[in-house]
Amino acid sequence: VQAGDRDLFGTGRAGSATIEVSQRSYRGELLYQDPFFLDTDFVFTARAFALTFDYDGYTKFELGGRFELSRKISKYDEAALNFAVRHVDITDSKIRPSFLLGPDEYQVDTIGLTNTLDLRESPYVNPRGFLIGNTLDLASSALGSDIEYIRGTMRVGYYLPFGPKPLTPGVVVDEPAGTPFQRWFRQSSIAFGARAGILHSLTNSGGDEATAIPIDERFFNGGATTVRSFGERDLGPHDNHGHPVGGEFYTVFNVEYTFPIFGELQGAVFTDAGNLLPTSEDIGLSDMRYAIGAGLRYKLPVGPIRLDYGVNPDPHQFEDFGAFHFSFGFAF
Repeated sequence: VQAGDRDLFGTGRAGSATIEVSQRSYRGELLYQDPFFLDTDFVFTARAFALTFDYDGYTKFELGGRFELSRKISKYDEAALNFAVRHVDITDSKIRPSFLLGPDEYQVDTIGLTNTLDLRESPYVNPRGFLIGNTLDLASSALGSDIEYIRGTMRVGYYLPFGPKPLTPGVVVDEPAGTPFQRWFRQSSIAFGARAGILHSLTNSGGDEATAIPIDERFFNGGATTVRSFGERDLGPHDNHGHPVGGEFYTVFNVEYTFPIFGELQGAVFTDAGNLLPTSEDIGLSDMRYAIGAGLRYKLPVGPIRLDYGVNPDPHQFEDFGAFHFSFGFAF
């Protein structure tokens, strides 16, 4: 449920209040946005939020705020500086042994930079081109944080529809004449994606590093937008009872071919690869896990509804043969 105003008190500033409820989570958020901060080209965004989420192995309560200044560097490039304050309380933990959980109540204050280079002609309708994004976050006691780390992520995507390139980006043009197969092929597309992230403790090293970072600050892998032969967060290190405990370095690689079936219904075949390693001192492409699969897409103006099944071609001990995923939006 959301209530908002794009023109608060006639000032051109936006505000909203959002409440989200699901079987596993509750979330409330207040948002304020000034698109011309101090009469400049900077956009100022402030958020205050509270949430609780029931993960496999523990429950999280989080209360915090985030402040961001963003600016378009060019038509395609946007950069942002942000500062976030969060108080996190981990409860109902089933993680064993318990030291794998890391700190269970803490405040984390971070300052971060993001950069997004979006060269796609349209983000939603037949996207064509590159999407490149990077983030860098620092948590430090100098900011008031109980834990200290540096975290970086990157992503690269390339999207190629096989139809004719429209004169107006995002506008679907009439298909030229051709055989039925040619017309069918021109409605298909292929997408490539690559992502990676690293998280490093600034206070611990060696064997102690993996548990110096709280479980909820670590990376997880597996699921509808990563390696689809695994359930959500199920790829990578686990505790003695099979609960995922996350890691400090990950990679994800995706290739997906999408083709028309009937009307707005599409089919897809894909292959994914990725890993999740316990510490930032052990990075690389070791222990890669894979997925080969197929799915259905129903196109909507803001993105597709997706149903996928990914097969694990080489399941290790205690790993499933594959996994179903039902989700909304693009996979990567």
